[in-house]
Order: sequence, then C-alpha cells, then structure tokens
Amino acid sequence: METSKFGSAFLIKHEKNSGFVHAQWQLMAALHQAPRALNYLVTVVAAQRISHCLLDLQHMPDLVLLGHQQIEYHLLLQLSALPLRNLALVLKSDWQHEALLTAASKLAPTFDVQVFDDVPTALDWLRQAEGQSAGRARVSFSRPTLS
Repeated sequence: METSKFGSAFLIKHEKNSGFVHAQWQLMAALHQAPRALNYLVTVVAAQRISHCLLDLQHMPDLVLLGHQQIEYHLLLQLSALPLRNLALVLKSDWQHEALLTAASKLAPTFDVQVFDDVPTALDWLRQAEGQSAGRARVSFSRPTLS
C-alpha cells in the first residue's frame, strides 16, 4: 500500500492495481486547507481510476458550521463525475457533514454511498463490495447500532 500526504490535511493510502483508496482527514489539520485538500483527493481518485474510496472525515469539523457551505456539495459533484463504484464515508456523528449527506441524497450519484461511524466496518463493506459485480447505485445513511 502506498501512502501519501496532502500537507497536514489528508493521509491517503492507495493500493496499487486494486482501485482502492483510503483518505483520512488528520486530527490537527487546519480547516483552511479543506478546499485544496478535497480537490487534491478528487485529482488522486481521477488520476488513479479509483473505484472504491473510503473517506474518513471523523476529525474534520463540519464545514457548514464554519461558513463553508458549498465545499461539500461541490466535492460530491466532482466525485459523481468520477468512475467510483463505492464510497464509504466515516463520520463521527449523524449531524456531521449534513450538507454532504443532503447533497448525496439529492444528487443520486452513480455509485453506492454508505455512511459508517468506524473505519473497520467501512473497510469491511468496501472489501465485500470489491468482490461483487457492479449493481444499481444507492445511497444509504443507516448507521451500525451497538448491541
């Protein structure tokens, strides 16, 4: 697995020849880096022909609360133009990145979107999705429950 960083914002892990990328927003990253870092992520996904993406935003503050309402909407627009088949979003709460979730449900992307509250479950879903043939795209906001 190849690892790269975009400044101090994203840690990006890319598996060569698998079409899989895991991007994690770093805990101490400055929020002003978000627009450029998210654009860089889109560039990586496009250049590497990524089909399965895990986007871990647990440590990124909600951009809407900080006055950056359109960043997440434009991110999803850019992602929807890419050859993605599966996007796993890892968020720390149901309300985090609400603009991104709202945009996902309204834009009806051509790939499957699942929201998780932990990375291992998201990775498991992506690994299972890698093994399945392309199906109908769907957006699911159900979150795992603790037993």
